[in-house]
Amino acid sequence: MAEADGRAAAAGVGVDALMDAAGKAVAGVVRERFPSAREALVLCGPGNNGGDGYVAARELAGAMAVTVLEVTDSPGTPAARGARASLVASGVSPAPLQLEAVARWLVAADPGGAVVVDALLGCGLKRPLEGLLLGVARALNAEEVPVVAVDVPTGVDADRAVPPGEHVRADVTVQLAGAKVASAFHPARAAFSGARPGCPAGVVVADIGIPQDVLADVSPTLWLDAQAVLPWLPTRAPDAHKYSVGTVAVVAGSRRYLGAAELVCRGAWRAGAGLVTLVGVERHPSAWPETVLTPPAGDGSWPPPGLAPRAAQALVIGPGLDPEEAGSPLAGLAALLAWAPGRVVLDAGALAPDLIGRTRDGLRRLAERGAPAVLTPHAGEAARLLAGLGLEADVRADPLGAARALCDATAAVVVLKGATTVVAAPDGRQAVSDAGHPGLASGGTGDVLAGALGALLAAPGGDVFERACAAVHLHGLAGERAARALGVGLVASDVADAIARVRAELLP
Repeated sequence: MAEADGRAAAAGVGVDALMDAAGKAVAGVVRERFPSAREALVLCGPGNNGGDGYVAARELAGAMAVTVLEVTDSPGTPAARGARASLVASGVSPAPLQLEAVARWLVAADPGGAVVVDALLGCGLKRPLEGLLLGVARALNAEEVPVVAVDVPTGVDADRAVPPGEHVRADVTVQLAGAKVASAFHPARAAFSGARPGCPAGVVVADIGIPQDVLADVSPTLWLDAQAVLPWLPTRAPDAHKYSVGTVAVVAGSRRYLGAAELVCRGAWRAGAGLVTLVGVERHPSAWPETVLTPPAGDGSWPPPGLAPRAAQALVIGPGLDPEEAGSPLAGLAALLAWAPGRVVLDAGALAPDLIGRTRDGLRRLAERGAPAVLTPHAGEAARLLAGLGLEADVRADPLGAARALCDATAAVVVLKGATTVVAAPDGRQAVSDAGHPGLASGGTGDVLAGALGALLAAPGGDVFERACAAVHLHGLAGERAARALGVGLVASDVADAIARVRAELLP
């Protein structure tokens, strides 16, 4: 936020104005979410986050009894000192922040008529809480009085998915100017909303006047929603035919995992592929008759007899492949990449560290011709890939950084799958999607995503990163839709079917 504030000031938007807008936004959320509140405790830190709290306290003072406790009576920035002076001029006198004072207020408060505003630290924290602030966090968490956090709950690192230590658990968080990385990823995400059962909950992103171009430069992460991905979904011309809308060749499945290949094919069909060809030796009993089965070449060479380039405008390689199985296509992955006539998705078995290490030159050549491959690791696969490539990144704590490291190492678009999925491109673009449902935590749903990726990448035109974003979000929305009917009992084929329904709703 400090960089954004500075850039905004250079663009003519002063820090004082931003702080005033931020504090008013927080006060507005408090009044809206907690209309029965008759008293508020506002905890103000030493920086601009505390300044936001002073403004919020000033705005709330006319509607309820406000108690302000502050870390210091001389905040560290001119804007925060000005906000404090304005609060005092309004008739509210802050008192020193003491654990005993916090505890007394919490014990005396009626949870149904009180609210706490956490404006202690905001975005600046990078280390565990200790001392007074740790005690305050514990006291807030132990009581039923709802907490509204300003920008980031105290104790949470805004840029990482794992908090550095104990932290405030908020019911509502008012994020200023833009969403913070930590609010998208578990476990940090839980700190931002819904700490107390029965209390209003949510995360609100407040526009405080920072120009959008400044925000895009300072925080380039795109937060995906249906409106964002809609322009990236391919459409069909009235005179479309199967080759003009995109063909997908699937190199997947083994005798042990025949179903994986079938699920990839279903995902591709339901996401809009015009033709799906499975390169495999067997057909799963549930295989759709629409899928073309092409046996691999006996000597492992590429392409197999009968697989023409126009049937492989996108290649999906890896789901259900067993590297130990005799004749596995993974043994010839380098040749497969060299032959690929279009875009490539590498998933599951194709993501073994030794395979990626041996094919990095091939991946870079794909990128150089304007069609970077798409790698789709889950967290465990990403960690193994990073280690195998000699890279250091904490996938759990810093998923964006991990995805970025893999992009840089492979020149590929990386889809780092999880409850929140990251899409990162070699050119620096990155996006996150939190669409989905816990029901997606079942075998085969990743295979469906691989197929959907293949279908959207095979469609003519479009940018690989944008099409990958669209597939990821479409798959998440499909999981949500399937879960509305089936809950955690959904299976991967349910998700594939829901993809078609969600896409039809977005593009009637």
